[in-house]
Amino acid sequence: MAATAFSCSDKQEQQQQSSSTTTTMSSSAEESSSSAVESSSSISNALDAKVFEKILTFYTNYIFGDEFASDSVIAKYCTKELAQELSKAYNDEFSDGGGYAVWKFRSGAQDGEDIHEIEKIESLGDGKYLVHYNDMGNKGTHTITIVQQNGDIFFDKLD
Repeated sequence: MAATAFSCSDKQEQQQQSSSTTTTMSSSAEESSSSAVESSSSISNALDAKVFEKILTFYTNYIFGDEFASDSVIAKYCTKELAQELSKAYNDEFSDGGGYAVWKFRSGAQDGEDIHEIEKIESLGDGKYLVHYNDMGNKGTHTITIVQQNGDIFFDKLD
């Protein structure tokens, strides 16, 4: 099984291979199995690359950037369930309503250095991605669970 990570400091994908158990197969079964693993691996790596890009873009523009996370932005990035959760958290905090608690993607720091960056994104498997970030000099992590709907990738849960 391969774990994939994207380091934003060097912008290079890093692959870590976990140890695999040895099994005995006939050579044709071995070739077939190897081909299936390669296909599955490249599909997984392609999906990971798309998810990494989506997370990085969202953080760069809407979490650490100056762009406003409007209804259409949240609909582009989040499932309806996560959008409702972010909306409820916003409404619980502010009486004006009509916003989203995008601060939940951050460390919660109020003051600090002028550093806002994603340091690394790791694929944990099962649609879960661990985001390592530096938010005003406060390093933190969040796990984002994604789902695919009609070929599009959406953030479904934030831990």
